[in-house]
Amino acid sequence: MKSFIITLFIFCTTSLAFSQEKLTPTISGKFKADSVELYLACYGVGSPTIIVHSGFGGAGSNGKWEEVIQTVHRKNRICVYDRANTGKSDAFTNDYDLNIAVSQLHSLLNSANISPPYIMVGHSFGSYPIKLFNHLYSDEVKGILLVDPSQYGMFYNNMAKWNKNEEHYTKTFEERRIAELASWNNPSQNPEKINLSATAKLIKNSNDFGEKPFVLLWAKDGIWNGGESPKNWHPMVWDRMKTMYKKAIDDMHNLSVNRKIRFANTSEHNIYYYEPNAVVKEIKYILKQVKPY
Repeated sequence: MKSFIITLFIFCTTSLAFSQEKLTPTISGKFKADSVELYLACYGVGSPTIIVHSGFGGAGSNGKWEEVIQTVHRKNRICVYDRANTGKSDAFTNDYDLNIAVSQLHSLLNSANISPPYIMVGHSFGSYPIKLFNHLYSDEVKGILLVDPSQYGMFYNNMAKWNKNEEHYTKTFEERRIAELASWNNPSQNPEKINLSATAKLIKNSNDFGEKPFVLLWAKDGIWNGGESPKNWHPMVWDRMKTMYKKAIDDMHNLSVNRKIRFANTSEHNIYYYEPNAVVKEIKYILKQVKPY
């Protein structure tokens, strides 16, 4: 009995130590990315490499993906990075749009010798660079997981919901319209200083995912259901917004003929932090669909 207890103790403490294993990157630091240097950290080995794209204004260096990385890096290489103007990466002071961001990412991966193929994982706005990267470097992308993503029509729709030429807005609505459009049209007004108007056009003109393995992982309440216009909203703007949102969601669900749509148990937007196992499960699913390399 005593030996059984000792064995059980050793097993439990070993398991605990394994679960709390300190993450040590195999590659980390700032690397050349066109005219700037961007921060990149990779863990583990094995192909395809999983590239994680953070949400708007977020940074891969913030450590929030650690639980996902802890599991995935044991069999595959997984990398996080910071886009320009975020985290540990350089600022980019010239005109900046998604085309530049994606070119910088491609250059970054080349500089760090992170060769394709890639599985792209994007959270929130992180869905945007994935779609354009897939459009520009399609042969390098073998599977895609979007985690509670921003809809691809979001920025365009946020501008198009207003119809100043045909509708009259009260002073309150006009102030709201001006404030919203300023953040999309003036790069200095948003966290990444990126031209969202130009970015919206690039997304609109980029290819879908074809037959690539594609998983959409929504938060439990990740899809807005609309409803009647609140008193503090212009009813025509509200209805236009609902219609465009529904189409954007339908379009998201039809980006690939090889798609899987799932909902997490958590209602939190940052699923990878609050329910990391759900993200790990879908990464493993995609890896099984991809030809071994």
